[in-house]
Amino acid sequence: MRAFTLLELLVVIAIIAILAGLVLPALAGAKWRAATTQCVSQIRQFGLAGTLYANDHADFMPPNLDGENIPLGETWVQGWLGLPGPDCTNTLFLRQSLLAPYVQNTALWKCPSAREVTLGPSRMPRVRTVSLNAFIGSSIQTPAAQTYRRFSDLVQLSPTEALTFLEERLETINDGAFSLQWDFKESQPSRWKVRDKPGHLHNRSGNLAFGDGHVETHRWGTLGASSVPRDDFAAPNDPDVLWLQRHATWREETKAGP
Repeated sequence: MRAFTLLELLVVIAIIAILAGLVLPALAGAKWRAATTQCVSQIRQFGLAGTLYANDHADFMPPNLDGENIPLGETWVQGWLGLPGPDCTNTLFLRQSLLAPYVQNTALWKCPSAREVTLGPSRMPRVRTVSLNAFIGSSIQTPAAQTYRRFSDLVQLSPTEALTFLEERLETINDGAFSLQWDFKESQPSRWKVRDKPGHLHNRSGNLAFGDGHVETHRWGTLGASSVPRDDFAAPNDPDVLWLQRHATWREETKAGP
């Protein structure tokens, strides 16, 4: 029987390498698209849960306050995932959440692309990557911005524009509220700041639910970078900041825009 020559073997190996180079990126892309689709479905369920909660509670949205040790009833989900992160692996708070009757599977609280992160010397697993826009369900009243206790409060900022639930960045998620700058003014872009950071695990994009129930996968610019500061930071003229603010609340000086 005739054996393969060394040259023939090298040619076969080269062909296999070329085929692998063509196939592997396609497989990786398919895996990324599948994770994004699954995450969209999960965020959509939270959007639906918020609507069902309002239907069962006289149009009131789930209460939503930021900070540690907020009692259930004053906020929609308990648990502090920020440093030192005592609740990073605690699913009890998810099962006790005000939305638990509508989102019973605790696996839905975590983006399928999420992986354990390391913050300094601490390993920080996550049971939750979902947050609620801090202007939604907030009991705070301030002339600086509108807050929305009821769905019927969504007037100037319409339900199709109003951001509700979204993925938050693994390194910075702590309480259940996604916080933005309260004293934000479009006319003073040099003073714009970033507080909480949106998720970016889907090719620099994150999934967000809106008041009318639809979900968008939004691609970030600055905030889609692999690493951003954990603490608040200045972001003058940043389009990501402007987009988030315009979809989080309505202010007197807000200009019409995307």
